[in-house]
Amino acid sequence: PNKPSIIQFRTLQQKMTATPFNIIICGGGIGGIAAAIGLRKKGHNVTILEGSSALNEVGAGIQMPPNSVRVLKEYGIFDKFLPYITRPQNICLRRYDNGNILSMTPLDPEMTKSYGNPYVLIHRADYQRILYESAVELGVDYKVNSRISSVDQEAVTVTLVDGTVHHADFIVGADGIRSKVRDTAVVPEEKVLPVKSSNCAYRATIPKEVMLADPEVAYLMSDVNSNCWIGYRRHVMAYPIRNGELYNMVLCHPGEATVGVWNEPGNLEEMRNHYKNFDPVVVKLLSKVQSVLKWVLADLPTLPRFVSESGKVVLIGDAAHAMLPYLAQGAAQAIEDGATLADEISKCSSTKEIPQALQNYQKRRKRRVQAVQAGAQNNGKVWHLPDGEEQEERDAKMKKRDDNNPDQWSDIEYQRWLFGWNAFTD
Repeated sequence: PNKPSIIQFRTLQQKMTATPFNIIICGGGIGGIAAAIGLRKKGHNVTILEGSSALNEVGAGIQMPPNSVRVLKEYGIFDKFLPYITRPQNICLRRYDNGNILSMTPLDPEMTKSYGNPYVLIHRADYQRILYESAVELGVDYKVNSRISSVDQEAVTVTLVDGTVHHADFIVGADGIRSKVRDTAVVPEEKVLPVKSSNCAYRATIPKEVMLADPEVAYLMSDVNSNCWIGYRRHVMAYPIRNGELYNMVLCHPGEATVGVWNEPGNLEEMRNHYKNFDPVVVKLLSKVQSVLKWVLADLPTLPRFVSESGKVVLIGDAAHAMLPYLAQGAAQAIEDGATLADEISKCSSTKEIPQALQNYQKRRKRRVQAVQAGAQNNGKVWHLPDGEEQEERDAKMKKRDDNNPDQWSDIEYQRWLFGWNAFTD
């Protein structure tokens, strides 16, 4: 039942613009599955090797900006997300202690008018599940319990911890910030360590019925905005997800956690103490949270390359350019990577041309993602200023809404570059 029908397969063959290659993608998260869809739609044979025993994305809400929605539409699968998305009206940056709006970025319908695609919100688990179902329908082979030990860039093989060896025409590393593909095949000359920020983040959700039972916060479910309260070394990003079934919160704060671990339990009292001086609305919301997870915020240093010396192994997503979450672009950039990779590979007529195609992919992606990494770092600095002269200057510039807006989401030139990007052509 998971294999494509004869009609679907013939349609795939008709769309095929290249010699079909055998491709292994290491890592079955959002970026890896989306890349598999892009490559499969070009007619290639794609196997995903996922280390976990099941599809079990943890986390809560995730933002889907127009640049990633564009890719999902091109793949013909965006309609599958419609029952699960929320369309926020604005991104509102608010002062941490009283909730006053410092800057507002209109989203719906302005983003669709400007860039042809909406800015939407979704639960991570729904995002990954729909991608997974779409990939399997197309004939992608998704193998669980396939934890990677090493990759041989010359032999173009992946060895699993159980000793199994898989061969391919080329290998895609989509295995996250602690990538085995990166460390054993693409940048083997050094151990690339994640750069830990001094901050962690809590993740929590509140059920709709709990929100609606309290008039002081019930309005947040119907007046749909992506709200971000910003203050010294702390911010709270919050919005409804699952079509209004849950209220999602991500709370950044100074702290420690394990890099790459996404399901470490957090302490509720410690969490509430971090935000005791915030807007009473935030304090009230946190009183309703029953459990919380936390993770450390980290990114990667600039890598010397995304492609192995052999030209047969390539990195995408967090394995290449893990970034801080302050621009909500981590998953979107991974999805762009997959679209550009599939586009370049579609131009190959033989395996001999793969190394050049991967170099072309790197040329189209490396400066883009490094600039987004820097933008995310900058947003963190801008949001987390202590009260004082610099913070007052920031607030005044945000209010003016000119071309030098420190709120990058509202800076029109930056917004056009970020959201208007076409990963298939740019």
